[in-house]
Amino acid sequence: MAGRIKRGATRKPVRKVRQPVAWQQTLRHMVLAVMVLGIVSGGVYLHQEDTLPIVHVTVEGAFTHVDKEALVAAVSPYARGSFTSVDVASIRAAGEALPWVKQVRVRRVWPDSLHLIVDEQVAIARWGNKSLVNEQGEKFLSPDNAFPAGLAMLNGPDNSQKVVTKRYQKMAEALSGLNLAIKRLEMDQRRAWSMTLSNNMKVILGRADSEQRFKRFLKVYKNVLHRYQAQIAEMDMRYTNGLSVIWKQGQKPDFNGTV
Repeated sequence: MAGRIKRGATRKPVRKVRQPVAWQQTLRHMVLAVMVLGIVSGGVYLHQEDTLPIVHVTVEGAFTHVDKEALVAAVSPYARGSFTSVDVASIRAAGEALPWVKQVRVRRVWPDSLHLIVDEQVAIARWGNKSLVNEQGEKFLSPDNAFPAGLAMLNGPDNSQKVVTKRYQKMAEALSGLNLAIKRLEMDQRRAWSMTLSNNMKVILGRADSEQRFKRFLKVYKNVLHRYQAQIAEMDMRYTNGLSVIWKQGQKPDFNGTV
């Protein structure tokens, strides 16, 4: 039919919804980036040698054998650089390489100083003819064999110094109650023990049950044989139920052999 009006729905254009901009998150990332850049730049600046250079080195410690001036001279080549970049490990190694130095602790003191805390070795005995040992049985050297007087002589197979030192300390404590000290203690290649005491008496303990034999020696010496110590050259404890005594030449006492 002419003139008929067509009816229907009219399509309206659809508007796209804009997503909100995450300004807070973006700002947070920007601030974080600036902080990281600042930290990196500051680190680079502080690690430059002309920034906060080390100017002073001080040393703390109770020294009997350590040469303080030699210590400072040994660590000085490594005490260079900035406060943050100085090579602490090399300073410590250079100091601990010196005779009689047991440990070096390095502290930074703001803004331009290093403070060295030095522990000196304490020798409790000699090890062979060339070395000393401390309480932990650690072996160390003394220049020109300048050993402190009155130290006991310890000996043993290679790498046995900790075992021998520990045994020496226990035996020395037990002997002190009898007014005796150890002049020489030795463990041979067979792990057999012998010792020479401060009264020049030699005591042979052997390998098997050496600790029990030492206890038996303490008992016998305390009860009877201390009266004859000046005449005894050697005591052999390697007997199951007894011991043998070697008297000094011409000094055998009137002794019936019962202990």
